[in-house]
Amino acid sequence: MSSRLLNRPFPCRTMSAISAPFLPSRRRLLPLLAALVLTLAAALLATQQPLLVVALVLILPLGLAFLRLPELATLTVLFLLYSNALVVGVKFHNVPKMVGGAIPLALLAIPLVAYLVFRRQKLIYHAQLVVLIAFYLLVQILGVLFTDYRTEAFQFAIELILEGIILYFLVLNAIRTPATLRRAIWALLLAGLILGGVPILQQITGTFDNNYAGFGQLSDRGFRTGEENIFGEIRQIKMAGAIGEQNRYAQVMLMLIPLGLYRFWGERRAWLRWLALLCTMISGLSFVLAFSRGGAVSFVLIVVAMILLRLVNAGQLALIALGATAVLVAVPQYTTRLATLQSLRAWISPESVNTVEEEPDGAIQGRTAAMWAAFYVFLDHPLVGVGPGVFPYYSRQYADRLDMARLEEGREAHSLYLDLAAENGALGFIAFIGIVAVTLRDLWRTRKRWLAERPELANMATAFLLAILAYLATGIFLHLSYLRYFWLIIALGSAAILVARNEETGQLQTP
Repeated sequence: MSSRLLNRPFPCRTMSAISAPFLPSRRRLLPLLAALVLTLAAALLATQQPLLVVALVLILPLGLAFLRLPELATLTVLFLLYSNALVVGVKFHNVPKMVGGAIPLALLAIPLVAYLVFRRQKLIYHAQLVVLIAFYLLVQILGVLFTDYRTEAFQFAIELILEGIILYFLVLNAIRTPATLRRAIWALLLAGLILGGVPILQQITGTFDNNYAGFGQLSDRGFRTGEENIFGEIRQIKMAGAIGEQNRYAQVMLMLIPLGLYRFWGERRAWLRWLALLCTMISGLSFVLAFSRGGAVSFVLIVVAMILLRLVNAGQLALIALGATAVLVAVPQYTTRLATLQSLRAWISPESVNTVEEEPDGAIQGRTAAMWAAFYVFLDHPLVGVGPGVFPYYSRQYADRLDMARLEEGREAHSLYLDLAAENGALGFIAFIGIVAVTLRDLWRTRKRWLAERPELANMATAFLLAILAYLATGIFLHLSYLRYFWLIIALGSAAILVARNEETGQLQTP
């Protein structure tokens, strides 16, 4: 980002100005909440789930805080979603899946009701995105109706509605001011401290046998480093943090880097600036510890995009290069991992292979086969695809037909774009790309509009634009899953657009 965009700090209103209590008084709330808790407790006791009753009683004070300060509920949800804490709770700590899924929606309903009912404000939305999202949902419904795997497709469509579309509208309506959006970014950065801090601790201490309550998951046995000790060959473990899959983990951490730099350059207080820098460094280092080759390629593509869009000057580009070099020196295993990318040469030009070491590894062969299979599935089902979430049921059949690497049953497409084409056809692909394109277009317009007058708003739009580009770049090598991360970053980008428009018009408008 150009340094001239960063000469003014982001305006920060006080919490009282943004989140002043506007719900009924505490005297009226307490009896209401007590009656609600007693009713739920009786219902849960009737179903023999006393632990949930205890949990309800314990969270009563927190519930009061959310009702009095609805913004706190929004920030809590953003932290829980991005840190993947709720999924970890379900997977490792016996939290009922229904409870883990309901918590974000229930908490986000608090600010929605607060704004619409008690403050009598209007529902906010991006009109063009509403049309595209509705069209995208219609394609999913058609896919469910015409697929051979209706049950599986229906489950995926429900996940899209709950973790995607509803989440998008709730987050968008919960963030209505620059101050709330700024705090939302901080919620993501603090979640990144946990997401990135645990794997870094694992790498430093070598405690790979400890999953740290689910926040230090490992993706597989790792890869060869070419070094040996008295115990034999040294293998480097690929970190997956709370996500559980190293490539997806790299994607999640990469999106935090532009947001962290934005806060580092935009904060007025020195300790917040240094905290933002710490969050950015941890996000960057943990991104590297995933040892994702696709992530590395995506990082290069983002830097190229920043140069082409003139978002960095020569000095900032030199700092990026210096930082990347320092990372390679600090984590030499990453250089070893990236060296395996030379096997891509065999994929592009098989006649160039001279040694066994230069042949494509199993992962590249398998993913290439899955990508080609997805492409041919699209050719056979060009309109609405084979149905949402059901390409894995076709991957092995098509890969065998192409006489490529033999795939296990249930192999994903390993590409966002080919996955969309195979499962949603041309119509779903166009709708999805339209959602992204409109968001990026309006973020770019916001940046240009406020470049001179309000550089903090321009920087905010630029940060989200780069975060979305990070998702799109890593999507070249990752299929569409973990829907909440995509819809969350799209919702925050849309909020940035509407918040900036609000600063100009004095009221939230729908474009």
